[in-house]
Formats: sequence, C-alpha cells, structure tokens
Amino acid sequence: MKLAQIDQLDRIPVELEEKVRESVLNTFESILSEKLEYVKEENADGPLNGIIGNVTVFNAEHTISLMLAIPKDTALFLSKVFIGIELPFESDDMGDLVGEVSNILAGDVAANVEKVGFRGQSSLPTATRGSDLTLFMPSKPPTKKMKFASDNTSFLLTMVLSESN
Repeated sequence: MKLAQIDQLDRIPVELEEKVRESVLNTFESILSEKLEYVKEENADGPLNGIIGNVTVFNAEHTISLMLAIPKDTALFLSKVFIGIELPFESDDMGDLVGEVSNILAGDVAANVEKVGFRGQSSLPTATRGSDLTLFMPSKPPTKKMKFASDNTSFLLTMVLSESN
C-alpha cells in the first residue's frame, strides 16, 4: 500500500482502518476476557466525562494518531479486570493504566499495519482526564471515529492519519 500525500486523501485507506479496528478488538478482548463489538455508529461525537489515552504509530512520512476515549465507568471496570482492583478514577495510577493500555494497543497496531505496508514505531503514550472533553483536529486530516462496546464497557477510538513533521 502506498499512501498519497495526506492533503490528497479524503479518508483513511480502508486497509489501515481495518487493521486498526482488528487491533482494538484483539487487544481489548484479551484484556477484558469478553467479546467486544465494533458499533457502526455515525454520530460518535459529543463531550466525554472520562479519560483519554493518546499514542501514535509513526514513520518518517506518516503518523497514525490514536485517541482512546474511555468513559469513567469503563475506566473503572478496565482497572478491575486489568490489575485486579478498581483504581480510584482521580488517581495518577488510573492515568498510568490508560497509558499502558494505549501502549499495548499501539504495539499491536504497529505490528498489524505492517501487514499492509505501513512500517512504523509507537510513541510514548499520554493520558488526559476530565469532564466535557472533546476531541478535535484543527487541520482536518483524514479521520475515522470508531465506537466499541462489550457487556461491561463502551469507548471510542479516533484515528487520524497525518504527515509526519
């Protein structure tokens, strides 16, 4: 797969989108030990009361940014299944947990997108916690918003493809 210049793309190539979606399903089903579904929902906008994990997979030409938007209830459940105890939502440990989960996801994404010709490495993750958080990209690069849900969770992933600087 060869990527054109980002300003010539009106959407993320389907091959990349599918590999990222596959990585989300694999990573979270492994962590949650329950079936995760991709929810085809066009309206995945709106403010979030929760925590966001940010991480990228990049190479010299392109960057795939992944913003994992996790509502508070899902974050609490995730801590319970991932480390065995429910972390206080306001704790630094919750930020570390979401950063680690984002890092695991980025590793899977990096390996998976390589199958379609995107060779890259992952960045260090960051986490942001708050209420009325809204994700947006000011320069309007190709973006895909995806919603995922299981019996005990629901979260959003915003994927952005941009040129590396």
